[in-house]
Amino acid sequence: MMDRRIEAAIRTWAAQPANRPLLVRGARRVGKTHSVERVGREVSGNAFVKLDFQTDLELVSQLFEGPTDDVDGIVSRIGAYKRVRLERESAFIMLDEVQLCERALNSLRFFSGSGWRVAATGSQLGVDTRRRRLPFPSGVEQLTMHPMDFGEFLWAMGEGTMADDIRARSHSLEWYPAHREALALFRLFQVLGGMPLVVRTYIETGDIDEARVQQREIDMTYTADMTDPENGISGTAARKVWRSIPGQLLRASTKKFKYSEVERGGRRSRLLEPIEWMAGAGIVLVNELTQGVEAPLVPHSEDDGSFFKVYLADTGLMFYKLHVNPVQWLEAVDSATFPVSSDVRGAIAENSVAQAFAANDLQAYYWTPPASWGGRGELDFLLQDDQMQVIPVEVKSARNVRARTLATFVKRAQSPYVIVLSENDFSKDVTEGGVELRRIPLYAAHCLGEGFVKAE
Repeated sequence: MMDRRIEAAIRTWAAQPANRPLLVRGARRVGKTHSVERVGREVSGNAFVKLDFQTDLELVSQLFEGPTDDVDGIVSRIGAYKRVRLERESAFIMLDEVQLCERALNSLRFFSGSGWRVAATGSQLGVDTRRRRLPFPSGVEQLTMHPMDFGEFLWAMGEGTMADDIRARSHSLEWYPAHREALALFRLFQVLGGMPLVVRTYIETGDIDEARVQQREIDMTYTADMTDPENGISGTAARKVWRSIPGQLLRASTKKFKYSEVERGGRRSRLLEPIEWMAGAGIVLVNELTQGVEAPLVPHSEDDGSFFKVYLADTGLMFYKLHVNPVQWLEAVDSATFPVSSDVRGAIAENSVAQAFAANDLQAYYWTPPASWGGRGELDFLLQDDQMQVIPVEVKSARNVRARTLATFVKRAQSPYVIVLSENDFSKDVTEGGVELRRIPLYAAHCLGEGFVKAE
């Protein structure tokens, strides 16, 4: 059974007086149903009931006919449907994939303050569809679930001690005796990614090919979702954008998303909407450009605002779509013997860091120097901490960590320290300008969450 960090937050919500319903949102296949159901059964036992809108939509939807503010009537019908007597003090009602029934989704607002403990899961709640007629519910506590991060992956692999040790060293920066073993497991994580079914398949079978069958199915599911005519976006454009993302990250120069690489003569007016849909559905991550060096960081807004990078929300899917041979990747002794170019290694490393930051809901930007500085290059990520300090983060796919743009930034900014993520072990040094340099392994990127500004 795979533990997820979000389950602690669900337990905290469930332990409080049932004042507001909970809505757990996120991309399809990230494990929302499993986590909510697991906590619900743990908290309420036989008083747990689940409505699955995917398997019996027509019948279950009828339970929400009539006034949506009549929550006691809704609960009475749910109890009759499940043949159980539901009590306000003990019941845990789960509405799975609630977005499929608009009246059920809208009813959540009326459960607020009712005393009934109601938790819902939903996919694609961040996108507009032609079907939606009722307003999105207010008065709801919301959590966003992402693919598993590397720490959760280690839990699933039975390496909980390693997960604890890595987190401890991300603070102390002491060298890690099991560094080589952690790197090997991280490369496996880059192959498999954080989709629970993919990871579970590998754990149960030990067969990467079987796991990749699951990745292919997820890729096809996402493609079918984005090309559904009910979404109101161009399915053809969405499919082309989806296919182009891995290639966009392979450039040796800027990895800025370019519409012209999606299709000849590609234009923002046609291609931005599919990108926004994918971001809203949680299957891609958008990292905007900033040229600031002081807090608060804001997106660069010149021209048409087309300054951003796009990553896949799951690095395993990125690895799959790059068609890299996983066996050769895992058998490589070190980065110098990887069977792929440095550009491919860089794209996979950068995508895995973006996934790690998203798992902590961090607000990140990428950075280029203003034209007035007369320089070129870019920094992979900037984070802002809760002390209004800007922290540059440079990602290196190997052990070569020379970063000219990082040096340029440090000369201009007042950052208290800089972070370089690479295959090197934990250590601490100073830059030429006397700023503290924290070297952190790529596998510890998911530990960089405490004290940084969260995304809205």
